[in-house]
Amino acid sequence: MAKFKIVTKKNCFFCEKLEEWLADKKVDYKILDYQDPKDFNDPLMKNPTFNSLYCDMSACVEGIPIIVKNDKEFFYGEIWDLVNNEIIDEKARKIFEI
Repeated sequence: MAKFKIVTKKNCFFCEKLEEWLADKKVDYKILDYQDPKDFNDPLMKNPTFNSLYCDMSACVEGIPIIVKNDKEFFYGEIWDLVNNEIIDEKARKIFEI
């Protein structure tokens, strides 16, 4: 069974939408808030691949949460219909294996 982490930030519309979707589907996941010092100890925050792909000097999350599957696969915008501000259910279900 896959393990999921969702990298978020406070006041993120898409982060909240994803959390609602995951709760509705009963998907188990861990939230990492890149702005919260307690989450800095998570190994993901020290992963050079993650950092080189998704972080710069100011932030790791701009406006869309980062989905991390098994600490190896990263998904950023793949599940979003940005025109309608909605999750693309079929793509999300595939990533979350439901």
